[in-house]
Amino acid sequence: MITSAFGDSEFDDADDTSLPPLLRRPEPTPGPVPVTALRGARKKLLDNPLTNLNEDAATAVTSGAVDPGLLAALVDGEGTNLLMAKPVVGGTLYSIAPHRRYTDLGVLPDFINQRWAHQLHTPMDVEPPTLPRLTYDTLAVTIDGKVEYLAIFTVRMKDRAALAKAVEDSMRRTHEAQGGANDYTDSVLQQGVKEPLTLFLVRVEYDDGTSDTYLVSGDGNSRLVSMWLARSGGEIDAAARLCIATVIGPLGKSGPRSTSEIRNGRQQVEAMAARVLRGLGEKTLTEATRREGHTMTFPATVVVGARRQDGTPLEDLLAGRDDLLANLHVHVTPWTEGAQSAQGMQRLFQHAVRQDLISKSVMRVLTGQADLDEMRRNLQLPAHRLWATAVPQQVLLAGNYRRMRDLVRQEFGISRVTRTALGSRMGTVVLAPYRSAANHDQAVRTFDNGGTITDIVWGHDWHLTKGEDPVQILDELLAKALAGDLDAVAELTVLGGTAAILEGLLTRDRGSKEDYTRADLKAPYRATPTRILTMLSQTRGGLSMLHSIAIAHVADDPAILPKAFHTANAVIDGTAVDDGQPVIDRAGARVTLEYEWDLVYFANPAEAASRKATLQAEQQKKKDGGSGIEIPEHVRLRQQLTQAVTDASRAASALRRMVVQKGRERDIFGSPEGVDALRQKLSGISDILLRYGPSHAAFDLDLDLDGDGAGA
Repeated sequence: MITSAFGDSEFDDADDTSLPPLLRRPEPTPGPVPVTALRGARKKLLDNPLTNLNEDAATAVTSGAVDPGLLAALVDGEGTNLLMAKPVVGGTLYSIAPHRRYTDLGVLPDFINQRWAHQLHTPMDVEPPTLPRLTYDTLAVTIDGKVEYLAIFTVRMKDRAALAKAVEDSMRRTHEAQGGANDYTDSVLQQGVKEPLTLFLVRVEYDDGTSDTYLVSGDGNSRLVSMWLARSGGEIDAAARLCIATVIGPLGKSGPRSTSEIRNGRQQVEAMAARVLRGLGEKTLTEATRREGHTMTFPATVVVGARRQDGTPLEDLLAGRDDLLANLHVHVTPWTEGAQSAQGMQRLFQHAVRQDLISKSVMRVLTGQADLDEMRRNLQLPAHRLWATAVPQQVLLAGNYRRMRDLVRQEFGISRVTRTALGSRMGTVVLAPYRSAANHDQAVRTFDNGGTITDIVWGHDWHLTKGEDPVQILDELLAKALAGDLDAVAELTVLGGTAAILEGLLTRDRGSKEDYTRADLKAPYRATPTRILTMLSQTRGGLSMLHSIAIAHVADDPAILPKAFHTANAVIDGTAVDDGQPVIDRAGARVTLEYEWDLVYFANPAEAASRKATLQAEQQKKKDGGSGIEIPEHVRLRQQLTQAVTDASRAASALRRMVVQKGRERDIFGSPEGVDALRQKLSGISDILLRYGPSHAAFDLDLDLDGDGAGA
């Protein structure tokens, strides 16, 4: 028998089957003190030499503290300073030691951070995010003609409703991440929140010129969402509505929370504290007492100062926050590897801006803030998504690649930056403009396998050619590359290689990829994407194929398809061909690159033919059983049927993927009459298998299958 300090056996909750067993009773908590009683703590906070806040932020910090007297002692800058110093890149963050705060007073979940997002949200995508892209910036104010940076984030919002939508979206995504694995609702209902949340100040600036200041969670977002789930009954939509109504207030009003709204919120918390105190006097705690008692307050640390090593304000609070979170967790974004890579790359780009390695205009493209028109205006590049994928590749792999490699090592904590290590981390950022594409995940996996990071691309000082016409630039690049210009070879490798990855003509190397039959997702020989691109970039025909693939991609026209080119001087069917000549079939038509199998074959026909013959011989040996004994005719025909059905299934799947990528209007499956004819043939085969194949019935049926009256 377990007896608590309150004297009730097993916490008197054994019969309650609707809630998890109670491990710790809620603590009796007083209601908020009058605002006038907060002035002392607020003044000490502002006077502390390590803080850099404005008056609204100081009010937000002090108004939500359960014990203002304790808070005043923790932020008193005289004598021993009790603010906790947290070293970060570029300086130090200062936070108030753990203290209890009211959940309902000015605290919101992080409504911008992408801890739940495995892909960058970018307006360059054909299906851009429904909500405008939001970003935190360090709040800068001008004092006596001098710009001062505060330990406060700032973000622009249209109005309260926009803020509420962002909060709702964040709470839902946080709750659903990893199938709800980050839901701590039961733990909250059992014992409340034990580990402190790390909070940051955010000033929300509305379009009407007004602003409001909140505290948002930096670390502990899941715990905060779980508290609202525990309060509301465990349903995320109800939890989001309750959080928004309580913290933000009525959405029909414009501007910040009014004095009356703030006063009403404090009165509601005071009434809740009284209800919990009365409930704690009962021998058996009610559900309401448990829900409100364990969610009314939580322990927290609040970042109130951000300073460089020389004591001046820290300019980049965002980088400091991310670096702090990286110390609190093994991974800053523990839910998905893609999110870890995306956020790590964003921090890396922030460091690059501070070190003058890239401009802020480039930074906006890299982090998905700019759209195609802005990229065209500021970077003078074609307004096409393919060039948006090339910008991060040029930044990371060319020019200042040595210093960028050092930043990669620093940010991701890896001692050796290899192609796969870098490709797996940059793929999400590179392919962000195509995140709604049907084969986006496959393309990201190709970058995991090295992507376009060939020797000529990585470590060669090449730049993106400026201009407005994509086709004109690609034609110019091909001419220069064929003339031996290595810069053009590198740029064409990136543009054509990325287009090939996006079109499914180049995928990651894998064990089941090799096959002598021409089919989707197969290849005549095993090779990584970087090896294929290296071979293509070293021949005239290979460069021409990269150019043709890129042209077909930017044209987005069913009549313009990528073409094959010879990659060596040879004699084929008695006709001499040269490296760079188009491949012509026996009907005199240009050969089109339809599968990855085709591109890999033409990249190195000699290796393809050799390996194809070997694979075919091995397959035939397997069919023959390796014994040299003649196979019975019915066995041979059965194997032929199996292979034919397998080939048909592969072809149908490949055509389906092409329809998904390019649309139904292209008649990829052919005419309706042709499709109907195929369906009739397949139906006929199915009928034969059903009527004459082995029976799977549990008992025999007396059927006249041949219509000759010969029953059982």
